[in-house]
Amino acid sequence: MSGASVRTRGRPRLFDEEAVLDELTALFWEKGYSKTSMADLVDASGVHKSSLYSAFGSKEELFSKILRRYLAGRMDALCGLIEEAGPGIDGIHAFLELVRGNIISGGHREGCLLVNSSSELHGTAPGFENFGAEYRAALRERIRTLIQQAEPEGAPNSVLTDQRTDLFVTFMAGLNVTVRGGADEHEIGRTIDAMHATVDTWRP
Repeated sequence: MSGASVRTRGRPRLFDEEAVLDELTALFWEKGYSKTSMADLVDASGVHKSSLYSAFGSKEELFSKILRRYLAGRMDALCGLIEEAGPGIDGIHAFLELVRGNIISGGHREGCLLVNSSSELHGTAPGFENFGAEYRAALRERIRTLIQQAEPEGAPNSVLTDQRTDLFVTFMAGLNVTVRGGADEHEIGRTIDAMHATVDTWRP
């Protein structure tokens, strides 16, 4: 595998780290942490086991790096969807449709890697032990922005905004479980439609 050489311990690293991390993220996403062996990682990356250890450390350390990288990308993508959706209650509806489109298109049928892994690996990812809590906090911060944009202009931050944010975050987590569980397009659609109906009750 070719790529920019990066010096480590005096020897050139002759593979593209980002490309390797993309491949291994997809592998962990598909198989889960426990069912992914070092042999699987070597096969998927095309990089020798010793080189993987040299570049990323143990399997646990590699997965921690992948989770942090995934979290950053996930939050950037979420911010993009929120910006695209626009303000107001109609913006929340538009956001839900963007989410629907992303799932139905097949790009996110494995669910969220962080949610999928949170029960299995809570407290055990070196340097990122509380990744589940960090993910929920980051998700909540961004969803609150979406909800706040639907508040009447000049309205103060409110308990109601927090409650709606918490409800929406719970919906997003539940939708992930539904998708990961192999739900078909109709079941996913019903779940999103139910959230649309709830959001309509938020209109002034």
